[in-house]
Amino acid sequence: MAYKTDYSKAVPNQLNVFSEGRKRRIFVGTLIYDDSKNTYEFRYDPKYARSKNAIPIGKELDLFKKINTSKGKLFPSFEDRIPSKENPAYIDYCRSQGIDVEEKNQIKLLMSIGKRGPSTFIFEPIYQNNFSSEEIKKFRADLGLSINDMALAFDLNPPTLQRLETGGKTDLATLRRIQIYLTFPKVAMWQLTLTVGRLHTDIFHSLWNYFEAASKKNNNLNNVK
Repeated sequence: MAYKTDYSKAVPNQLNVFSEGRKRRIFVGTLIYDDSKNTYEFRYDPKYARSKNAIPIGKELDLFKKINTSKGKLFPSFEDRIPSKENPAYIDYCRSQGIDVEEKNQIKLLMSIGKRGPSTFIFEPIYQNNFSSEEIKKFRADLGLSINDMALAFDLNPPTLQRLETGGKTDLATLRRIQIYLTFPKVAMWQLTLTVGRLHTDIFHSLWNYFEAASKKNNNLNNVK
């Protein structure tokens, strides 16, 4: 089954621009629409702007300007990437991307039906990951786990886990790993089969029962869909 982008979860009124060559993709910058000011802004990534092979997205978008601004109207170089509604294939373009044919948000149109064009520039939605150490603390509190219990169960470093929870230096790799466990119960259960021998029986059963219930809940939701 082909991957389909879920635009409903994207950050509204923003997108990232990349340049895609034969073997790699380079971050170019970010387009933002400020609806309170009815203003479009484009900011080049400084690293891209300084690179010797950098080219502007369009003649109106100065590589060496900190912020390119357009009041009330999308930059022409971006607007040109949105197919015309007069195009006989417009409805098919929208349907293929799961976009309403009456959609008027130009940022949303750019990141979907205008995503790819004749140039190397590609437009991508921006997603925010709001998972934080607060969710780890809540999980531990709900199950009555100590930091050491959590570390043993999921093969984590106790001092790293403690720093995460106390707002010390954030270890993103550890944070994302814990997020995976808490988001995908079957992965957590697989991990528990590897660490069961280290855990107190009560702790193991508490964790196993929690993730087994979460897994069944996920299956029921998928069946409803």
